[in-house]
Amino acid sequence: MVVPPVELIRQPAGSRRLGDLLMAGLAGDWTDFRAAVAFVKSSGVRHLAESLAAFGRSGRIDIVVGIDHGGTSYEGLRDLMAAAGPDARLAIFHNRLPYTFHPKVYLFKSRSSAEIFMGSGNLTEGGLFTNYEAGVRLGLDLRESDQAAVLEDVEGMLNAWADPASGTVSVLDENVLEVLLHSGLVPAEADLASERRKPWQPRGSAPVARGLFEARTEPRAPSVPSRQRRQPKGPGKPGKPDERKAAPEPATGEAQFVPSRFVMTLQKTDVGVGQTSAGTARRSPEVFVPLSARDANPGFWEWPAAFEEDPTKRGKFDRKQVRTRFAGRTVTINMMTWPDKHDFRLRCTALRDAGEIGDILKMEKVEPGLGYEYYVEIIPQGLQEYGKHLFHCTQKIPGKSRKSFGYF
Repeated sequence: MVVPPVELIRQPAGSRRLGDLLMAGLAGDWTDFRAAVAFVKSSGVRHLAESLAAFGRSGRIDIVVGIDHGGTSYEGLRDLMAAAGPDARLAIFHNRLPYTFHPKVYLFKSRSSAEIFMGSGNLTEGGLFTNYEAGVRLGLDLRESDQAAVLEDVEGMLNAWADPASGTVSVLDENVLEVLLHSGLVPAEADLASERRKPWQPRGSAPVARGLFEARTEPRAPSVPSRQRRQPKGPGKPGKPDERKAAPEPATGEAQFVPSRFVMTLQKTDVGVGQTSAGTARRSPEVFVPLSARDANPGFWEWPAAFEEDPTKRGKFDRKQVRTRFAGRTVTINMMTWPDKHDFRLRCTALRDAGEIGDILKMEKVEPGLGYEYYVEIIPQGLQEYGKHLFHCTQKIPGKSRKSFGYF
């Protein structure tokens, strides 16, 4: 098949939009169709469904899809599975750390030629036809060694993104699709429609999907000089510096960062809303950490350097708005010491609502530069990894409490 070497794709005003070109390719004489896309929705799949089904009867289909930021819907994946057919290889890419899977690459291949589309268009109706998008169509003659090398590079990239051994990829089937829906990692389109005025967020801690995807650290963006931190407004007299303790600036040395992890079993005081009878107040959204756990590794919590005394309550110290990665999004936790109550508390509604009695709270102090300070999970009972983390809960709390904790 003869294809032009390079062609600009633009839409919605272009004479041939990405969707038109993909349908033409699926009707051609290619033997393989591969793609890697950030988002898939039913609106996009419906335009290609018949063409995909016809191509799949004689050609190979291999597609990897991202599920970050609620951009891929349950219906989109369901319709893609139906259209591509049982012989297609469909995979889901998701890194539990905040690295968004964002490519838009489409590849047609035969024995002697290939055609590659790279640009901004996802497998959605907007991405294929109606959004303002741009891309490049690249034709390759595989009889030319330099052009064959380009195809080899592109296929190597697609192979890496679709490799389950990476830990960030799961092969899509009916069971995985239902897990993605019920864990909240993939929304139903009806839910997106009802929430379209605010960003979609995954529900709870997605515990049932945790075994599908790993958290894998990737190279960070280049560092840039930070502006001088402004002094916080304090209760001191005008003209005098604020004497409250402020959070320290990040260290600038070359010392190797050593990750530190904290685990703790959750008990009745750490989960749920408390009493539900009429006239009772909802329990504060706090998880209770024993003072002995805080004091066993104060550096993990940056205690006391990063805490400030509450001007309204003597002896109470707070570390506010601690950025934390939890359940696929960044939330903030307020850390508080209550010496008169003999505990250390983590105030966060999302964290409080996610656990059940006996589950394990796992917190990891992460490497600087990721945009948050801790990565947090709730490990439910019954998961294979539960026992591994329970093994590290070696410190028991004196008295009648069944709570235990540990660092590793």
